[in-house]
Amino acid sequence: MSFFRRWLWLELAALIVIVAVGFGYDRYASSKLAAAAAKVAEAKKADAPLVLASVDMATAGPTTLVQSLPVAGSVDAAKQAIVRSRHAGTATGMTKRAGDRVQAGERLAKVDSDELRLRLMERESAIKQTQAALGVAESVRAQQRSLAERGFISKTALDSSESNFVAARSAFEAAKSQLDIAKSALNETSLVAPISGVISKRSVEPGERIGNEMAVFTILDPTSLEVVVPVPAERVAELKIGQKASFQLDTGGASVDGTLARIIPTTGSAARTVETRFALPADSGIPAGAFLSGQLRLSQSSAAVAVPSVAVKTDVTGNYLWVVQDGKAKKLRVKLGATSGENVAVTEGLAAGAKVLTLRGAEPNEGQAVTLPGAAPATAATPAVPAAPAAAVAAPAPAAK
Repeated sequence: MSFFRRWLWLELAALIVIVAVGFGYDRYASSKLAAAAAKVAEAKKADAPLVLASVDMATAGPTTLVQSLPVAGSVDAAKQAIVRSRHAGTATGMTKRAGDRVQAGERLAKVDSDELRLRLMERESAIKQTQAALGVAESVRAQQRSLAERGFISKTALDSSESNFVAARSAFEAAKSQLDIAKSALNETSLVAPISGVISKRSVEPGERIGNEMAVFTILDPTSLEVVVPVPAERVAELKIGQKASFQLDTGGASVDGTLARIIPTTGSAARTVETRFALPADSGIPAGAFLSGQLRLSQSSAAVAVPSVAVKTDVTGNYLWVVQDGKAKKLRVKLGATSGENVAVTEGLAAGAKVLTLRGAEPNEGQAVTLPGAAPATAATPAVPAAPAAAVAAPAPAAK
């Protein structure tokens, strides 16, 4: 009985050893198979041709590089005027509204002022009184002179009549001046356009009460529109009167050129910017108050070799490009020059006419075959995947009892 048990335990141990050896071999075979598949995938990536689209390649060549400065600002009129009421009263005769065109000297409204009319009547009454008093004083003086010549009155009486005449004449002149002032004030109740242009704002409606020095109309000349642009103080040295800037509305539309017309020689204490003004064409059609953004052209130069900026790659050793030579991808180290917009000048390492890759994302492998746009893609041989080794292991037959 004990012999049978020992035999049974030996059989069980042998079976466990066989299973363990088989499991370990399967794991070993699986790892070898995965490594072989990874090598095959890497070989496929290295040997597969790179098929290019038209947007993936550019030709290096000469170009014009324009150095520019981003600018943005609001539109304002260089020539504008505010029509104010010099006197208080009621707005009458108001026919012009915002958006209407007016001519210089055209009457826009009238201020109806009872106070000014009463003042004028008072001054007219005063002028009549002083004029009558002056006539009396003049008559008395003439009589006194006649009597003095005949010796009937003293010199003191004559001097008194002369003094009364001078006082009456002064009173008359003062009343006359006051009357002229009252008439002038009444004439100022007519609000007249000082310039030709378009009414951009009307602050009072007909029949409303107007106060002293109150703004009633705002007029601007649409042919004198400017873009007010703040420029960093450190960039002012690059500006010159007459430089051109290309502006565009934030909402889109066609661009319009502005000419640098004025540089205000003061610096904002907070933002450290200098105000500049760019004159817009008279027929630009851009409204005052609009916000424009664009580029100011500072300088212009020529580059013998230039490529799109997206083609330039950078690593720890510097800048490089991928080019196509003899149908294969090749990495070239280059030195760069000035940048303008989407192009950058290449000063060393690249010749004009070179085919430059403008790929975004993953880069090709050195020497990888390249299929140019329009050409039939090349095929590459795919290495065979080695077959997995056999995993079968013969189990020893059980011993006879």
